[in-house]
Amino acid sequence: MDDVEEKDLIIASDIFKAMTKTLKTFKAYLPNNPIYQKFAAELLEKFNSFFAINDTLPLAVEQFSLLFNGKEVFHNEERTDNIALMLFVDNIRELCFYKGITLDELISFVEVFKAVSEKQNLEDDIVTLLWEKNIEHISYSVSEGFIEEGLSVENDIFMEDGGDERTPLGATYIDIVMAPSVLDFKVDPVSDNEMEALQLEMQRLEGDSLLYEAVELFLELMTTEKDIEGFRELARNVGKIIDITVDKNSIGEAVEIIGRLRAISETESTSEHKKIIDNVIDGAGSKDNIRKLFAGDEKPGNVQAYLLLLNKNAISPLLNILGELEDRKGRKDLCNILSAIGKQAIAEFESGMYDDRWYLVRNTLMILGIIKEPAAVKYIEGALHHPELRVRKEAVKALESIGSEEVKVPLMTALKDNDAAVRTSALKALRKFVPFRDKSLTGSGDKKSLRLATELFEIVKERVLGDDLQERPFTEKRELFETLAETGREMAFPILSGFFRKKGLFRRAEPEELRACAAYGLGILGTKESIALVEKGMHSKEEFVRDVCKKALVKAGVK
Repeated sequence: MDDVEEKDLIIASDIFKAMTKTLKTFKAYLPNNPIYQKFAAELLEKFNSFFAINDTLPLAVEQFSLLFNGKEVFHNEERTDNIALMLFVDNIRELCFYKGITLDELISFVEVFKAVSEKQNLEDDIVTLLWEKNIEHISYSVSEGFIEEGLSVENDIFMEDGGDERTPLGATYIDIVMAPSVLDFKVDPVSDNEMEALQLEMQRLEGDSLLYEAVELFLELMTTEKDIEGFRELARNVGKIIDITVDKNSIGEAVEIIGRLRAISETESTSEHKKIIDNVIDGAGSKDNIRKLFAGDEKPGNVQAYLLLLNKNAISPLLNILGELEDRKGRKDLCNILSAIGKQAIAEFESGMYDDRWYLVRNTLMILGIIKEPAAVKYIEGALHHPELRVRKEAVKALESIGSEEVKVPLMTALKDNDAAVRTSALKALRKFVPFRDKSLTGSGDKKSLRLATELFEIVKERVLGDDLQERPFTEKRELFETLAETGREMAFPILSGFFRKKGLFRRAEPEELRACAAYGLGILGTKESIALVEKGMHSKEEFVRDVCKKALVKAGVK
């Protein structure tokens, strides 16, 4: 990495650190407050530093990260004030800032996230809010679906094919958090008698709107209660109120309460206090509560907000719900939620991998592919033997998405699949581990990559020269020939040229399709000999061969 690139990454990272601080400040002060203006001005200054040497700041959006030129410049796995997660769950995958951005535009941009994080009954999503702001120096791209084009959706349990389009940031934002921070005035610790009185009062108010005044008091007392047992009792009562609000289908209020609990946990210094709060949130994610969430008629945004605040114990019941939902948008939203809460709890997805419902297994694989944790590989590899083809296809996609060293062995297994699409996808994924595509097989590269390239070459060579080559679909043939070139280099030339010539290896005219596949491989080789052959193929009587040769030359950089 050169000095300029490193400097850009540092400045970009500083920008989003400052943006997070600015968001928190905006939530605490009114726009006319000097502190509000100070943080906004400092944020603009950091942008100006970046734009002094660049015209644009393009970013890729992942669940918990923002990437600039493939490098992470922002990472946050918290669920509060997390700009990356807010964008991701609203299906925004690209964001770009342009030179000339003004203070007012930056304030408008941050105010969108402030509005989203503070409102519990959100009617407008991020996209709509940004569209209303009409920010000239910011653009974005939205992903509309999960399933890649080309996959069959007949009787599909998930959703239709989708694609990307450049648009105002779209989809429904899953309101992640949070309520206003707890009050910071001092309250005397609660006595045993007072605790008993509070419990009785809570019981009396159970069916009354004043119940929420009781929970407010409990939450305030938790901020000052130092006695661990007193704190535990207060937390237990807050947990009861959460259950009551879920029973009453008052999910917006429950979201606020859980959000306040998480805010208290962030300020508590002892692990015991944090553990107590964590147990309460575990209770909020019980099977009974989750069932009630989906049985009621609460606004989807509130249900989604509730789910995003839960702990890993909610994953298993949510997976079961995922297998039962009939609404495709609901399944998509739930997959987003599970990927958000499941990053540090991969083992919780094991139940979804062994479910009898093939579509739930596939959706679980999809979630693991989004999370991209190498720890998931041991669960995914079993799905490569699943009787349902769509599951095996998704397993290969998930392995490719993870892309770590752990996926090589299961992908090699997938090369033996009885379906051509699975084999082709696995081969394409394995090619990414061959980093010396412009060099000889004997050239540079780490030993593992060299061994993999050699192994792939031998496998592909056997299939290319096999008696069943002609029976394979064109997409697989092409992948085989391209892999042969990429992994074999000079050793591949005699085979490729033999297929490409009018009379091939066996002194017979090779089929048009095989000659075209060979042309692709020769283009990848990029040697004088291989390019000369492809150029000669431009004069072929076969239109298909001519067209492929043209594409091969373009790919090889030959004009």
